[in-house]
Amino acid sequence: MNKRITVFTPAYNRADLLPKLYESLLRQNSREFVWLVIDDGSVDNTRVVVEAWIREGKIDIQYVWKENGGLHTGYNKAIDCMDTELSICIDSDDYLTDDCIETVLRFWDEHKAED
Repeated sequence: MNKRITVFTPAYNRADLLPKLYESLLRQNSREFVWLVIDDGSVDNTRVVVEAWIREGKIDIQYVWKENGGLHTGYNKAIDCMDTELSICIDSDDYLTDDCIETVLRFWDEHKAED
């Protein structure tokens, strides 16, 4: 199935907060997304936690580590890495309702301009 939306999360030392977001992504009604985690030079276990989820293979996850540069550089890196038509930033301390991806895609399909 093609991925239509990138959920990107800039993270710095957020290994303790990311599990809540991950669990919400697992509950999504639609799997038409990729989760892009931009690690802004974390020195905690963020890499270990995310790589364990990648190995589980339950959802499509891309992990990118970069030197610490601040939130705006995390956004810039995410934009460089995306190849989907849509994107949404979900912070590392947030989570999604179970129908979020499905709702966004349905709205987009109903309201996007014709090419």
